[in-house]
Amino acid sequence: MIQRLSDIKRDARLALHGELGEPCVYHDRDLGALPSPEQSGEGLILTARFATKLKTVSPVDDGLSILEGIERLTFQQPQLDALGIPELDSGSLVEFPGYGLSFRLDQPMDPDGPLNVYWTVTRA
Repeated sequence: MIQRLSDIKRDARLALHGELGEPCVYHDRDLGALPSPEQSGEGLILTARFATKLKTVSPVDDGLSILEGIERLTFQQPQLDALGIPELDSGSLVEFPGYGLSFRLDQPMDPDGPLNVYWTVTRA
């Protein structure tokens, strides 16, 4: 059976996130800390990948480009759905207990498909 390219890409994204995603806690203004203890007891988790990407800031190619770091978090939509998070909110806190790091969600970024949810962040 021939696998469709979209299925191959979906499987690759899920595998990548499964290997590189780190457990985190999302603090929702209305719902509180997620996953909740009850959700964790049911085996539900939230993971995110942290990435830094450099981009050129200068709009003109004058040879004097400035690189600007973009910090972002990548979530998986199926995990957000399972935890009952309808939409991530700007300004919300995301904690990575295993690393002692926290980030505030800044702005959503354009998705590249139905699975990945990207947000720029600032360190909290």
